[in-house]
Amino acid sequence: MSDGKKQKPWHSLSANDVLKEFSSSPRGLGYGEVELRLEKYGQNVFKYEEKFRLLKIIWNQIKSPLVFILIIAGFVTLFLKAYTDSVVILVAVTINTIIGVVQEGKASQAFSKLRDSQKKYTTVIRENRKQLISAENVVPGDILVLSAGDQVAADARILESKGLEVNEAVLTGEWMSNLKNSRKIKEEVPLADRSNMVWMSTLITDGWGTAIIVGTGFDTEIGKIAQMLGEEKAPLTNFQKSIKKLANVIGLIVLGTLVIIFAVGVLHNQPISQMFLASVAIAVAAVPEGLPVVVSVVLAIGMERILSNGGLIKRLSAVETLGSVDVILTDKTGTLTQAIMRVSDIVTLNSLEQKQKKDDKSKILEMAILASSGFVENPDDNLADWIVRGHPMDQALILAGAEQNIHQHTLLKEMPRLDFLEFDAERRFAASLHDTKGKENRIFITGAPELLLDLSKTIYKSGKAVKLTKKYKELLTSVLEKQTSFGERVIVVAYKNYAKKEFPRNDGDGAFEDFIFGGFILFHDPLRPDAASSFKKAKLAGIKTIMVTGDHKKTAQKIGEEVGIFKKGDRIITGDMMEELTDEDLKKELDRVSIFARVLPHQKLRIVKFWQEAGKTVAMTGDGVNDAPSLKRAEVGVALNSGTEVAKEASSMILLNNNFSVIISAIGEGRKILVNFRKILVYLLSTAFSEILLVFVSLVIGAPLPILPAQVLWANLVEEGFMNFAFAFEPGEDGIMEVPPKSFSFDKILTNEGRNMIIILAFFTSFLLMVVFLLSHFVFKHSLDYTRTIVFAVLSADSIFFAFSLKNFKKPLWQINIFSNRYLIVALFVSMLFLAAALFLPPIRALLSLEKLGIFDIFIVLSLGVLNLFIIEVAKHFLVNREIKK
Repeated sequence: MSDGKKQKPWHSLSANDVLKEFSSSPRGLGYGEVELRLEKYGQNVFKYEEKFRLLKIIWNQIKSPLVFILIIAGFVTLFLKAYTDSVVILVAVTINTIIGVVQEGKASQAFSKLRDSQKKYTTVIRENRKQLISAENVVPGDILVLSAGDQVAADARILESKGLEVNEAVLTGEWMSNLKNSRKIKEEVPLADRSNMVWMSTLITDGWGTAIIVGTGFDTEIGKIAQMLGEEKAPLTNFQKSIKKLANVIGLIVLGTLVIIFAVGVLHNQPISQMFLASVAIAVAAVPEGLPVVVSVVLAIGMERILSNGGLIKRLSAVETLGSVDVILTDKTGTLTQAIMRVSDIVTLNSLEQKQKKDDKSKILEMAILASSGFVENPDDNLADWIVRGHPMDQALILAGAEQNIHQHTLLKEMPRLDFLEFDAERRFAASLHDTKGKENRIFITGAPELLLDLSKTIYKSGKAVKLTKKYKELLTSVLEKQTSFGERVIVVAYKNYAKKEFPRNDGDGAFEDFIFGGFILFHDPLRPDAASSFKKAKLAGIKTIMVTGDHKKTAQKIGEEVGIFKKGDRIITGDMMEELTDEDLKKELDRVSIFARVLPHQKLRIVKFWQEAGKTVAMTGDGVNDAPSLKRAEVGVALNSGTEVAKEASSMILLNNNFSVIISAIGEGRKILVNFRKILVYLLSTAFSEILLVFVSLVIGAPLPILPAQVLWANLVEEGFMNFAFAFEPGEDGIMEVPPKSFSFDKILTNEGRNMIIILAFFTSFLLMVVFLLSHFVFKHSLDYTRTIVFAVLSADSIFFAFSLKNFKKPLWQINIFSNRYLIVALFVSMLFLAAALFLPPIRALLSLEKLGIFDIFIVLSLGVLNLFIIEVAKHFLVNREIKK
């Protein structure tokens, strides 16, 4: 802030004094004032000034030890008056740097797009109305509405609280939640003990409250830390670390080999200066020092594709794991169904006893609306224009009421809310306490039918409570069984009078006992059109999909049958059954269970652990506060976008539209990422080792160098400068989702198939080039420069041709759509231009010590390229057949 407010000890002032300081009130700021404050204080974000970004990217490209060696080599050749080699080396460094900058820039853009997609939202009160807004747009003086599951948007002074507990581990490191209140405290109280303050990025774990924002952006406690540290650099994932290590190991092997090549060359009386340059040139061409950058590009492009399909990857590590997922533990509501809930019916005792004339359905609906946590942002607008916030079920209740002229804001004026308990999966109900303007207050409660039936002693009938007899209970139970078997979602509404003005936080005074049963509310939530087809894709890919839901067993079974998850012979295990089963018994049942119903959050964690102990890679969906441990434990924790901020924070991926099909498409992208990277690795290493073998064999047999250092560097530009980067954009191969998950483990980056391809490619390419060299120079007695020109052209052409063969390791070239990757076509065009420039432009041809080739020579080069491609295709056929025999 610019006016000094950030220096004030807000915790030591009363709530009213803080409101006065910010010219605000519990009714919130006006919209005009918000605009003025946004202009004054700026958005609630951490914005870092990018200084010298381009220079940093360039420095990242040239700080590699190998590039330094190349630059030194350029100056050495300049000192030795080998001006041609000096120019070529410096040109190679420049072009390689430009290519690296373009690659890193592309990855950086993709990551920026992903960061921009990670929007956070918060509820505020403005002009006495609740609104859900982007957390970026809150301002000092705004009134925050704090509820369990929310992430606090900014530093704020609490105005009102009921059982408000906040986890402040992100700021203090203390994992235990702190109970908050609105009382002012002494100024000297340390930050961690300021019980009347909430801090940006901390998590509300229980209760509710309101608070006035006192600091945003860098003026928050988290912001101060962020400003001191600067922009956080994302840590390398295990995959990126292993690639970096692989590149270093390969580099050491290649450098060791080059020392041997240098020694052999000197022993065979090759000029030391030429051997030095040859070694350096081959080192740059052979060592995949750009591999880590390529990895970042592949991951970034994959994440961008997942984002376009509706999945936001929060952690790079999730991308590494997606392709190898064996088991998906999915919720029902919103993922398999559309979360477009509508109240389909209200069942009361009167409606069941048709002889009764009085209908109590409207009263039951009023009670349910009062117990709801949803709200309407614009209640004064037309119903068709309403913006309704909250859980899909809460939205359905509010809209059903509006259709019957029962409005939430009117009910709350008549019976103001005193306290509220959000729905919690462990306690299985939500409760709201209201002032009835009479002698006692009243609790309205909604939740799991079985639980609330057990908690009820009487039942609502024609405006009064009557005894809930055994006969009535059996009747209600039969209705419940029938409706859930149709796939309906069912909740119970109950109520009771209560003398106190707030709920106990330990359930210890009988507040949640002896309710009056109101009735059932039935909801219909249609199945997503693509749910069944997505399940089939998962099954085809070798992935077991299990429904894990808090819903009734019969409701879950009905949806499971429609999707295809549940079939004859499968088992359904409920939360109650899980409590009775030992770990060993449950493990024995795992393979037969397709649905876990009425499960509690701690039971979800148990399910995840058991599948992991069985050696499976688990993806799990969740949306509640208590789902966080399970989401963290799963290899891929998937939060619903409609879920709590706590769940999103614990997850590694967010379903932006809550759709199950997004998980399946993300798994496909994960597999595609690994396949594409394997192609890049095979391409890089096969071209590298073919060059090393070519030079090494020529020196061992005492022949002159078959290719000069400058030519190697130019060939490197043709081979690796453009073609390898293009593989990152390869579309998915046919059948990629018909292969078992084990084939897509990042623990085994270089497969036996890939390793064999590298060996065969390197051996046959170097063998072909050596034969060409020996025949041309020693048999046909062509000049050394002419022979080197042919070798250079064939080496470059080979690398361009067999890139298309590597588009698919399994299929022959004539079954591959070579035009499916436009970036590869562009790379081919650019690489051909570089090759043509070297062969046909006199200045460059002279620079590279090449001779002019005729039409027949070009025909020979192309024919040899086709021959090498034929050899590769034969090798592919051999490898594929061998895999089939296995």
